[in-house]
Amino acid sequence: MRPIDHVAAGMISYLWRARSIRVLTAAGLLGLVAIGVGDQAVAARLDRVRWPMIAVAVLLVQAQIVLSGLRWRMTAQALGQALSRHRAVAEYYVASLLNQVLPGGVSGDVLRAARNRPAGDNRVGWTVAVHAVVIERLAGQAALVLVAAVGLLIWLLTHGHEIDGAVPLVAGAVSVLAAAGLLVAAAARWAPARLARLAGIFAGAVRAAWLGPGLFLRQAGLSLAIVAGYLGVFALAGAAVGAPLSFPAAIALVPLVLLTMLVPVSIAGWGVRETAAAALWPLAGASAADGVATSIVYGLVSLVGALPGAMLLLRRRLHVVRPVRQA
Repeated sequence: MRPIDHVAAGMISYLWRARSIRVLTAAGLLGLVAIGVGDQAVAARLDRVRWPMIAVAVLLVQAQIVLSGLRWRMTAQALGQALSRHRAVAEYYVASLLNQVLPGGVSGDVLRAARNRPAGDNRVGWTVAVHAVVIERLAGQAALVLVAAVGLLIWLLTHGHEIDGAVPLVAGAVSVLAAAGLLVAAAARWAPARLARLAGIFAGAVRAAWLGPGLFLRQAGLSLAIVAGYLGVFALAGAAVGAPLSFPAAIALVPLVLLTMLVPVSIAGWGVRETAAAALWPLAGASAADGVATSIVYGLVSLVGALPGAMLLLRRRLHVVRPVRQA
């Protein structure tokens, strides 16, 4: 067997192990949540689901994916990569679906970069394609963190007196942010020269994509609209199971739940998301079962909303398609 075959076999074995571990983690967390909250309580809420709300939520997912595709296209064009609207949206559907069914939550994004890199196998083409995808996702996470911070601040200012340990909660959050900032600063200060150079190149790409002429407001507007879509889908999921959240509670708690999905220990955040919802929903006067049922419906709606990506995959070859040629 050639060395490259050994590498490929090792990668396939690793991916299968990672998938198995994350599926088991998701199943284990869901099982623990069901035991702690009560599976019958959750099932009772799921039994009374309101299908018109589900339909509206699925439609809202379509808007999220389309807007995300347009944000990716705008980012790619700012970096010099040609990408049509139709292709950007279609590829985003495929990536959204794969991110939900493959381990890591970024497998679809990796394929999105590979399938749409500029023509040729040169390093510059790959760098531009990867930067476009990473910066586009980073814009979404930055907007989500901003909304989470603002929502949590408003919630603590208006309801902090109702929450035991609100001050330690704020102090803990500030400490975590400060520690993260120190780690980033230390990494930038003592990083090896090659890593520092790559970080500088990436920082330049971020500036070009976010701070280029007329781009900042468009990036911010699209990113905030997409986050609003996430909040809307979660709110509709809550209404569908008969457990709606107030607007202040939704803007404070839902972003926190969504951020927990970034922890790469399960598939598409399953289990982690439900655990967070069970812990946070009582802060809004709802039950843990309400939070779990809402989270389950949200996950299913997100998956169904991305299913057009399966049809696009069936229409195309599963391997990397012909790279995009620069105009």
